[in-house]
Amino acid sequence: MKKQSSDENLIIIDGHNFIFNFFRAGKLNKENIEYIKEKLINDLSLYKSQKNCDLVIVFDARNSENRRRSIKTVDGVIVIHSRKNESADRVIEELVDKKAKASKDLDKKEGYNKIFVVTSDYPQQKVVFRENVYRKSCREFQAELSFLKKEIMQKITCLNDESDKKFLTMEKKLNSKNRKKLLELRKKINK
Repeated sequence: MKKQSSDENLIIIDGHNFIFNFFRAGKLNKENIEYIKEKLINDLSLYKSQKNCDLVIVFDARNSENRRRSIKTVDGVIVIHSRKNESADRVIEELVDKKAKASKDLDKKEGYNKIFVVTSDYPQQKVVFRENVYRKSCREFQAELSFLKKEIMQKITCLNDESDKKFLTMEKKLNSKNRKKLLELRKKINK
């Protein structure tokens, strides 16, 4: 991960924990879970674009055949899949340890103002909790995401309303005499 200024926050999300707690995905097949993962990453990208934070989402792949961790950036969100026989919890603990230590030494400007871990796994919450590291439940974070999306939709609606008021069709710009001629021309063309 790149160097960060100390005024940013880092949010680390336990991906499958979030999906299974919020979406109640226990009965979904692998394809549906992959779709939900993509949708979640898109939502997180939107969240990141509106907040001053970095986002990391960690997925548990310990039952896979991956011998290495998979780390990629998707639309500004760092997506990590653990390796075979490694839990997402372990990856999160390592990230928190590393980033919390960097955050203590603010002279280096490598740390974060605050680190949040999003999980509803109570033992995981206890393990990562320390100075400058905060816990958020999946429900709390989902409420934040939903609120942010509603806020954005309201802004878009307001902007559309404003642009509709400013945008006048040709008919609205014409006086009644010329509007009548235009309508007659349209009728002739459409015949």
